[in-house]
Amino acid sequence: MEASTPWIWLPPTGATGDVFFSIIWSLWIARNKRIFESRHSSPQEVITRALTSSKEWTLAQIDSKPPSPQTTITTLHPRPSLPPNTILCNTDAAWEASTKASGLGWIFTIPGARSQQGFQSNLHVRSALQAEALAIREALKHAIHLGYTKIWLRSDSKGLIEAIVSITKPKEVYGILADIETLSSTFLFCSFSFVSRSLNGPADAIAKSALCNLNSSWA
Repeated sequence: MEASTPWIWLPPTGATGDVFFSIIWSLWIARNKRIFESRHSSPQEVITRALTSSKEWTLAQIDSKPPSPQTTITTLHPRPSLPPNTILCNTDAAWEASTKASGLGWIFTIPGARSQQGFQSNLHVRSALQAEALAIREALKHAIHLGYTKIWLRSDSKGLIEAIVSITKPKEVYGILADIETLSSTFLFCSFSFVSRSLNGPADAIAKSALCNLNSSWA
């Protein structure tokens, strides 16, 4: 991937940005659609999606106009504009460097109803960032299982939220972020935001408990 940085993309692509990462990302999305939705993407569709994504990213860097409404929103701001009946989900992860074990925790806050929570333990997790990404992925799976259609996910990992919004994905979480994109596309509304650690206490406690006990549950 590092070797792709100086590559020059010849006409007629019209690409000026780093298209290589967009192609890899498009291939992964095609792979997920085939596995999870039984939808086949032709090579032409994969390349077209990659070029379109790359051009949109390039234009977004120079366009000062506000973005048009979209289903999935990622922001470092504390609170996006939310539609009615949006479920709030806080996620967190606890990771132990010496054992490479992690505990994942998430909690759904539901307007006018009892909160729901889930936790999971994983071995062979390479980094804290990977653990945080796994927590969001598992929370999305749980939300889909519960039938939620509008969700606002909050994580105290600023690096992860930045990775979700960036076109150049960290290699250690590349596949997990592609899964997150695929899962989030099934919601009517899905937003990701950074939240301070002081406001993420319940999810943190669940994650640490999961790491301590090395077990998993959806409640």
